[in-house]
Amino acid sequence: MSRDSERAISKGPRFSQSEFILRSAFAGGFAGGLAKTAVAPLERLKILLQTHNAEFVRFSGSWRGAAQALQYIAQTQGIRGLYQGHTLTLARAIPHAAVGYTVYEKVGKWLMPTPESHTSLRRLTAGAITGMSAMPLTYPFELIRVRLAVETSQSPIRPTPWSAVRGIMAEGRSSGGITGLMPFLHFYRGFTVSLLGTVPYRGGIFLVWETLNAQARERLSPATLQANQTRIHLAIGAIAGTVAQIFTYPLEVIRRTQQASGKGTPNRMIGFQETVRSVWMAAGWRGFFTGLGIGLVKQVPTHSISLASWQLAKKALNI
Repeated sequence: MSRDSERAISKGPRFSQSEFILRSAFAGGFAGGLAKTAVAPLERLKILLQTHNAEFVRFSGSWRGAAQALQYIAQTQGIRGLYQGHTLTLARAIPHAAVGYTVYEKVGKWLMPTPESHTSLRRLTAGAITGMSAMPLTYPFELIRVRLAVETSQSPIRPTPWSAVRGIMAEGRSSGGITGLMPFLHFYRGFTVSLLGTVPYRGGIFLVWETLNAQARERLSPATLQANQTRIHLAIGAIAGTVAQIFTYPLEVIRRTQQASGKGTPNRMIGFQETVRSVWMAAGWRGFFTGLGIGLVKQVPTHSISLASWQLAKKALNI
């Protein structure tokens, strides 16, 4: 929980509970949407590299390759191709951030009611709960977005969210077994890995965010903090995103591979071990870090912008 939140709590509620939740959700949704829009082209490229798309394997392994890949997308699919699937990104990111940041405020207050209770474990736990809170509702949007992002066909008919939905539903109906009876389960390909990954990922982000903010408050004067608050939040958000991305990246590659697997194995859902073997056979241990460079270039500004704009939005909304 941030110091601004602590001050608001110490003064007592200025809004009704429902108004506070609405304002908090708006601040979180704004932050999530702004950050995702800023890095949308990099997000699509990262997905293409993570899923070892045959058309983009030649671009992996160098910074020049990433720039060439973006140029290739723009040339073959137009500027809109850089934002393919972005509507679904926003459909997922805005409610996910709105719920997540609001839950974090509430959970943080519950787990850490006093300064003495702000331990690393409690910060990690609060962040983990935040990450898992909105996943069951927003995960299908993420899977549809991934399917749109990995579509590289140069057909004049551009893939749409509805065509992706129809394709995923068709996979479910043709698979037999429980997923044949309940085809909507195919919208949750990779969900277990995502749930496992979000605990260290989101937990790590908020652990680093809160710890470094606490250190800044201890080491810097109030005047310095006030004059450079946004810059400090941007820097701390960048560090938090970098640390979490590096430590959890292999799980993200496994998750993306499972999400995209319907293109190659539409009749069944591939499991964790099979996914790990396929990534290893395709590229060895390096395959679990394919796209990490572009991932860091994308994630660092994402979390920097998201966390800093969250604080600015909260300030503007007086929460």
